[in-house]
Amino acid sequence: MKPHILAPSPRTRHGRISIAAILLLSLHGLPATNTVQVILERQPEDPARPPFTFQKIPPPSATDTASRAALRLLGGEPDDNSAPLEALHDGRLPTGPDDPAANFFFAAGTDGGRLLLDFGRPAPLSYISTYSRHPGSRAPQVYTLHAARGDEPGFQFPTNAPNNRPAPPPPGWTTIAVVDTRPAPGQPGGQHGVLITNTTGPLGPFRYLLFDIRATEHDDPFGNTFFSEIDVVSADPDFVPTPPTRTPGPEPFTVQTPDGRFAFTLDLSQAPELEPWTRERLVPVILEWYPKLAELLSVEGVDPPDHVHLVLRPGRGVAATSGTRITANSRWIERERDGEAVGAIVHELVHVLQQYGRRPRGTPPPPGWLVEGIADYLRWFIYEPHSHGADLTWLRRQQNPNLRHDAGYRISANFLDWVTRRHDPELVRHLNAALRLGRYDDSFWKTRTGHTLDELAEAWRRETEQALARP
Repeated sequence: MKPHILAPSPRTRHGRISIAAILLLSLHGLPATNTVQVILERQPEDPARPPFTFQKIPPPSATDTASRAALRLLGGEPDDNSAPLEALHDGRLPTGPDDPAANFFFAAGTDGGRLLLDFGRPAPLSYISTYSRHPGSRAPQVYTLHAARGDEPGFQFPTNAPNNRPAPPPPGWTTIAVVDTRPAPGQPGGQHGVLITNTTGPLGPFRYLLFDIRATEHDDPFGNTFFSEIDVVSADPDFVPTPPTRTPGPEPFTVQTPDGRFAFTLDLSQAPELEPWTRERLVPVILEWYPKLAELLSVEGVDPPDHVHLVLRPGRGVAATSGTRITANSRWIERERDGEAVGAIVHELVHVLQQYGRRPRGTPPPPGWLVEGIADYLRWFIYEPHSHGADLTWLRRQQNPNLRHDAGYRISANFLDWVTRRHDPELVRHLNAALRLGRYDDSFWKTRTGHTLDELAEAWRRETEQALARP
């Protein structure tokens, strides 16, 4: 049946707009006298107010029933920049409106996925609430909530759902709520809250809650919600979840450089098979090379990050860095443990040190080709020049290489190496400082080398083509 919106109008609180909607649904599978109530609220960002302080929805809790339940991913792929799944029921909240490392979200370009909460045995539920936060289209929530005791006739455990298509509930499950907090076009961002409860008594009893989550939009790849927390509160104050015991992975561990200046916390809880390789091969490189890279990229008046978090877990791609947190795809690392794996982490350590997102407000963003070109330059020409991963030897193996200085990654690294050798041994350090302080523009090249960027690019291209043409 179609939900009936009882109170869709905006409400004013403390001079801000908080949009609330209350939906009442009579749902198949629940007693006829039971009515599920879904309350939706949205509040804009306001530094003067604590986050998630809604009118009708309680604030997130660190001690709710869900905090002790098992949470599993049953479909979809986490984004490389996402927080671990545990962030959804640990009570910790994002510190700002755009904090990827404190929110769980699915990979870019995908259409959500499925999450399963397991309490170990059926429990009467007082309410279920979900919270999300983002400046734009990743703030709204779009999901369908199914529930089951686990002993219904014909009950089937859910399986991974195909992406980009609606997923019907498995046999034996009850659809509890259909949630869509997307507001009118133009103002999707802010803090979104959802409260699911019952007007006549507890929900359930249920052992399982299945969240079938969809993207909020498909105009670009970045439509998956930044979920901050999922809370569930039992109507029985004495109920304690007894979820099935899962074999734990290794606990995160922290290592420090000998002088104690830099620390690195490594989380292999989802990739225990890589622990020996990490301790024996990766950690020594990190401890030796992060200080070296910090010196090579030193910026006067700016301290390099002194604590880096590295998470190895199954995912997509190779690796990604957000702030001081590196997330690497353990499946790729496993395949490349004797190949490119260590060098790829060195590349990400450069991104940790760049910190271009902390440049002064109002200054232009750095060109992407320089961001990746500097990282690959330090990797291929400083850390592992013996691998010939971006030099003339590598170019000879490429078919019709794109000799544009701004092609990014290895090509741009090759260009930076050429300029460094021909004109300015300190080029990359000064270039990084200009980018970090928001002072970079194309005049940088004329100042440092006496030539414009176009002149340097043309000379590099011409000389490289001639070298490649020689047998």
